[in-house]
Order: sequence, then structure tokens, then C-alpha cells
Amino acid sequence: MGKIWRVDLSTQKVNFEHVNEEYRALGGRGLTSKIIADEVDPKCAPLGETNKLIFAPGILASTVVPNNGRLSVGAKSPLTGTIKESNTGGSSAQYFARLGIHALLIQGRADKLIYLELSKENVKIRSAEMLKGMGNLKTVEILRKESGTDKISIISIGQAGEMKLLSSCISATTPDFLLRMAGRGGLGAVMGSKNLKAIVVHDTDENQVEISDSQKMKISAKQLTEGILKHPLIPALENLGTAVLVGMVNDLGALPTKNFTSGKFEGVTRISGENMAEVLSKRPNAKTKHRCMNGCLINCSNVYTDDKGDIITAGLEYETLGLVGANCMIDNLDTIAEIDRVCDDLGIDTMDTGNALAVAMEAGKISWGDGKKALEIIKEIERDGKDGKMIGNGCQFTGKSLGVKRIPVVKGQSIPSYDPRVLKGTGVTYATSTMGADHTCGNALPSPANPDYNPTSPTGQGPLSKYLQAFFAAIDTLGVCLFASLPLLDFPELQRDLIDAVEAKLGVLLEDDYLIEIGELTMKVEREFNERAGFSIEDDRLPDFFYKEKLDTTGTVFDVPDEEIKEVYDLNR
Repeated sequence: MGKIWRVDLSTQKVNFEHVNEEYRALGGRGLTSKIIADEVDPKCAPLGETNKLIFAPGILASTVVPNNGRLSVGAKSPLTGTIKESNTGGSSAQYFARLGIHALLIQGRADKLIYLELSKENVKIRSAEMLKGMGNLKTVEILRKESGTDKISIISIGQAGEMKLLSSCISATTPDFLLRMAGRGGLGAVMGSKNLKAIVVHDTDENQVEISDSQKMKISAKQLTEGILKHPLIPALENLGTAVLVGMVNDLGALPTKNFTSGKFEGVTRISGENMAEVLSKRPNAKTKHRCMNGCLINCSNVYTDDKGDIITAGLEYETLGLVGANCMIDNLDTIAEIDRVCDDLGIDTMDTGNALAVAMEAGKISWGDGKKALEIIKEIERDGKDGKMIGNGCQFTGKSLGVKRIPVVKGQSIPSYDPRVLKGTGVTYATSTMGADHTCGNALPSPANPDYNPTSPTGQGPLSKYLQAFFAAIDTLGVCLFASLPLLDFPELQRDLIDAVEAKLGVLLEDDYLIEIGELTMKVEREFNERAGFSIEDDRLPDFFYKEKLDTTGTVFDVPDEEIKEVYDLNR
């Protein structure tokens, strides 16, 4: 069994703690949220010394189960004031598991900027003064060279995290040292508040992942692999990546455009996955298929290069295309890619940044569609510029600073790239999620497997959101990629195969409703923390304009009955 590695930066003491029975059956989001609920005062200042930062691989990390490499990061969020988990791909989760790290718990605050080096039952605290003020790209380059090996994964923050900006995120490297982001909730600011610049995680040839029943694990993984690859969504994701959603969501009339005033973007074909694939097919070193973790079946990422073959960013995803692109009326792929690169290097969430830019455009601070000006303002963060820091503090901060009334946030976190007046089940998730607006907590999209589902109907959305939120909380607890889990919703028999894999890992017997049960338990822990922090059902509400302004594409508003919202809230108590 792994251990909890507790690092107190104030005293520079490290403890390797045995895992109690309750924590043993948890991983990923379930574990980070439980530790935060157990050890962090809900009333604490998120950027104060008493907040804690937890890193945890999922229950199935570094097993033969496909797409098992998500790493969860948890803390009290400085952006929302709620409990927060954000997860990322890359190689870190699998390396954590192989080192026997059940969770890495960071507490206290270092006097000076430091980084941690993790190897087999060993934590070294090293000076990071030479990395001060550096972006994630340069930080990774220097630490990779200093380590003298490529059998490492690097977790880091950029300048935004050091400056403790509210939309700052935490990056983690892929096996080929590209960047992935734990993007939401401002957790990079929590890491920066602890004077922790980076974590270097060494891989080990001595895999410490214990499997109770290896044969059962192999059988479950094989059946999951075969089932996932049969799903019709997988070829589309493999060929076009998440950008395949741009055209699909636009056709639904739900693509946020011009700060959520429209659901269709005139320039959609220019930012579509199809156009991106065509552009990249002509560029040296570009890839339309890329995996961010070993064991990935889907290859849904990409490597976006310029005409010379130099990497601009990797990868350029749907949410960035929707919120930096359509929502800001920017239709140039190269410009969006450059904004994505700068955001990744500085370490700020492209979703909150895209919404913040759109709010600034509504205020007249930037002209609609002016990608060049938007990029200039973001780059000001590196120079400690006032407007750059405003955008880096997120959509709500920007809107309030500029006196804008239409600010698309819930509990301080900006709304993802699906308009809730069309996708009303997703709107319920935005409103009721324990972590602010977050589509990954339960995105209710139309599916050929459920042709009777009407996403614009005002009724029936609460029960669907309730189910999806529990399901995806479980998926985040297991550490499995969201896209690999989608086929399990359309092919429910695969859920038993996933449960069998957990049984094989833990050496326990589990009921058929295990996924929903563990998901609901996680959400209950989170809701109780939030209530102790001062949140109530009154906070489970979208901004007023979604209830009052009809969307031009469908003529609909968000009109899900309050009793359905309450039903979801009561589940999480």
C-alpha cells in the first residue's frame, strides 16, 4: 500500500504516513476532497498558511486500465471560496502511484521560493530562486536539464501563480514534456502562496502499485478497452480532437458568442476542428493525434505548429477555441493558438481568461475580435501590468473592475463553452456543482444512445445532472480520463468492467451501484465543507441574464424549475 507524503514547508519536515482504511479506498478527487474537509478550516483564507494543497493519483493509476493517468489537485479555492479539485493529464499521476504516493500533502509556507524533488521514499527541498519569475516552459526546460534524465514529470506554476492571480493554474508535463493544466479554481495561486514553484517527480523501475487480483484486472482492462474503442465518438476525437465539438455545439445553437449574447458564431468554420486538421496537415512537425499520458486509447490532443514547424502550443482544445475564439469573436486559429501558449506559459486558465477578455470587450476595453490587443494585455502579466493582472484574476474580477453587468460566472468561476439556455442539464450542473461552473462535473449533451433526451426542455434536467455529477465525481476519484469514460454512459455494461477493475485493485467486493455511491459520497463531503464555509442553496444559481435574455438561436432562457435545483442540492448534503 502507498503512503501519504506530508511536507511541511514551514518547518521543512517530511513525514511518510500510513494510510487509514477510509483513505485507502479513495483516490483522486474523492481523496483530495476528503483530506481538505478533514484538515482545512472552511473559513480559512485560501492564500493563507493554513490552507493545504493536495496532489493525489486516482485509484487506478498506473494499472493496465486504459487512460488511467489523471492527477487530482485539491485545496480551498481562492477563486470561488469553495472546496476545489482540478485534475490534469500528463505523466505525474502514474509516477506518483509507482513511487507509492497515495497522496502528497503540502502544508505551511516556505520562507523562499523552493521546489520539491520526489524519488523513492525521499523528498528533497531545493532552492528555486533561479526559477523566480519564469514561465512554465522555461521552468520545465531548466529542471529537465538539471535532473539529467527524462524519466521525470514536472509540476509547476508560471508567473501568474507566483503573483497569486485568481485564475492561475498548475501545469504538469506529458511523457514528451509538453504541458497539461489543472486549470480551474486558481490552485496555482495556492501553490504560489506556499512559495512552491515546482515538483520534480522521478519515475522508478520498482513499481509499488499493488494489485490484489492481477488476472481479474487484465480481464477487466481488456473488456474496457474493446468497449471504449467501439464507441462512435472515439474516431472523431482521434481525428479532430476535442475541437470536433466546435461545429457540433455551434449547430446546436449553444456556442457562446460575443459574451454569451449569441449561440452561433459566423466565423465558426475558421476555428473548427476540421479546419484545424487541414491547417496542421500542411505544417511541419504538427500532429493532429497526440496522447498526454501513457496507456491512452484516444489520442485526442494535438501539437499546433507554425509554418516553420516550431511548436506554438499543445494542445489547442475545444474550451479555448470556444471561449477565446467564438466568445471573443476571434476567428484566427494562429492567434488563438498563440494566446493559448502564453496562457500556458504564464499559468492561467484559458477558460476564465477567454470569458474575462469577452467581458473586457463588452466594456469597450478591447474591440470585439481584436486578438492582437487581447494577446498584448495577457502578456502584460509578465511585466506586472495592471490590465494583465485584471484579466489574470479572472472573469468575475474583470467584470466588476470594469462595471460590466453581464458576467458569466457561478460562485466566482466562469461558465464553460456550452450555453445553459440550450443545454439546460449542463446549466443545472453549472449552478449546483460544489466547485463553481464546471462542465466536467456533469455535461449533459445529446447522444444517439438517448434519442429521446431534449436538452432544451425545462424539466427532467435536475435528475440527469444529479446522475452525471455523481458519475463524473467517481471517474475523477478513479483517475480515469473523462473522454474514456463517456462510452460507459452509452454502454452501461462497461461500468461493471470498471467496477471489477477497482475490485481487482483493492481486493474488495463492490455492488453494481458503486460508481454512483462513491460519487455521491464525494459530493456530500464537498457540499458539507461549502456549507461550513458559508455557502447555501442561494448560491446555486446562474447569473440573472440567463433567466431573462432569450438566446437568439433558440429563443430559450434557462427555466429549469427551482425544485429540480433543490433536488440536486439536497443530494449533496
